[in-house]
Amino acid sequence: MLALPERRQQIIQLTVRVAMCLDAESRAFMADAQAGLIEGGLEHMKERRHELLAAREQELPEAIVIVDSDEDQLLEQAGAAMDALRLAGIVRELYEDVRDHHEPWEVARAILSQEAAVRQLMIDGVKARGEGKTAEYERCRAETLRHVVAARPSWAARVPALKEACWRVTGKKEQDVVFGVLAVDDVRARLVLSLNPREAAEYITSVLQKIELLRDLEAKGS
Repeated sequence: MLALPERRQQIIQLTVRVAMCLDAESRAFMADAQAGLIEGGLEHMKERRHELLAAREQELPEAIVIVDSDEDQLLEQAGAAMDALRLAGIVRELYEDVRDHHEPWEVARAILSQEAAVRQLMIDGVKARGEGKTAEYERCRAETLRHVVAARPSWAARVPALKEACWRVTGKKEQDVVFGVLAVDDVRARLVLSLNPREAAEYITSVLQKIELLRDLEAKGS
């Protein structure tokens, strides 16, 4: 579909395929691919999230704080992190060694720090693989890996401690997503690592609440 000459044709073709897909997980992945590769990446995903928030606020004005307020910065940050983590899933599907050697949060950090470059590498890599251009595909893979490695944080040695803090609050079921939302941003990650166990648990709980709200919005908007 990316080989089609016009963006409008690309959007139409992928929209049709998303609509016809019966598997919920596959449909969600294709929708993320459409947003990430064709419709503008993180900025498009942000606009869509804000539309959902505005609609929810009109329906239930007492249930949600406006996303632009100082009180709701964590909601915006969690939403951006979740969007980047979804795009990271596309990168990890495209490049096997990225999937084998780097976790989603590592790839998401590269997307957040160098979105334009990584997004173009995603597009070029998809095209190259579809057209059988091995050399171009390998170039894209190597460049993507370089961005992922460059985005690795200075506190990486403390990843196990951050995961443990998330696990104590959320259990295994939600550990990965909460950890991912924290780990893509140095400020959030370092904050949790610097807090005492009680304070860290309170902060992680607030992050989980934002994630659950965003999931609810996405479910209603799909």
